[in-house]
Amino acid sequence: MVDLADVLGAIGEPIRFEVLQVLMSEGEAAQAALAERLGVTPSRLGNHLATLRAAGLVEPIRTGRSTRYRLPDPDAVHALLSAVNVLAGYDPPKRASLDGGPSAFAQARTCYDHLAGEAGVRLLDRLVADGALIPGPEAESVLTVGDNLDAALTRLDVPYPQVRRRKLAVGCLDATAGRPHLGGALGSEILRSLLRRGLLLPGPSPRSLIEHPDLEPLLA
Repeated sequence: MVDLADVLGAIGEPIRFEVLQVLMSEGEAAQAALAERLGVTPSRLGNHLATLRAAGLVEPIRTGRSTRYRLPDPDAVHALLSAVNVLAGYDPPKRASLDGGPSAFAQARTCYDHLAGEAGVRLLDRLVADGALIPGPEAESVLTVGDNLDAALTRLDVPYPQVRRRKLAVGCLDATAGRPHLGGALGSEILRSLLRRGLLLPGPSPRSLIEHPDLEPLLA
């Protein structure tokens, strides 16, 4: 049986409390996605997750070679977090949506200086389907330029990037989607152009983005 003092001690640390709120709103998440979301290193987050596991507040789920975390008793954790938030004068955390749709953070966000989330994955998928880029053997391999890159950039209304010392295009494994999005100088140039033209707008949380409806045809 878990000691009450262990539970209260586990939620008393801000990062661990935020982990529980993220899992409450999203249902489950990979450790890498949680670390990226909270702005901490995976190793530091691992220590916090170990504390939460010991208190019975989270549990791991193995998916292939990756580990995702979820709340073993969402109702109990929801009641606990709601009580703490009410005492602190904040709105209670919301339960995960029943439709299974991606959160705003998982839908579109920045990853360094390029587009991540479902939108970033769709962008890379479209460029590959158009013959603009050719993927390598691994998710984070360098991408080869295809015959149709110039045509794809014209369609996107994005100038050819200045590469300098960077790779032109690389796969960057997306922490929430589990598939690569587009990184490198090309990914940076595309994100900069979409933001400048208002096709991506700042979202409700740090690094999250909101897609303008006019972006959809460019990714479809």
